[in-house]
Amino acid sequence: MPAEIAPEKLAELKSLGGDTLITKLLEKFVENSARLIADGQAALTSGDATKVDYCVHTLKGSAMSLGLNEMSELLINLNVRTKARNLEGAAADFTKLAAQLAEVRAYKAAHFP
Repeated sequence: MPAEIAPEKLAELKSLGGDTLITKLLEKFVENSARLIADGQAALTSGDATKVDYCVHTLKGSAMSLGLNEMSELLINLNVRTKARNLEGAAADFTKLAAQLAEVRAYKAAHFP
């Protein structure tokens, strides 16, 4: 499954607080990411490049801190563009992010219910 926590990050999180910690972190991530994706898509529709950049930057940090490498890669590339106020292709990237978030939800349900 591409939307899983990288093995080294998973080991680190398990050592810090076990499955309970990971479950809580994934719950918050899913909740906050769903809101940020929706807010980013709305900002994109209204042409608010600053808000799009804020949403992308925040998502990137959260995904990276959880070791969600595939999502992080997409967000890093998107954030380079949003920092430059280039929103070309951002709608497609937000669609990919929403799909990846669904995969994170499935991963959480399967491994950290």
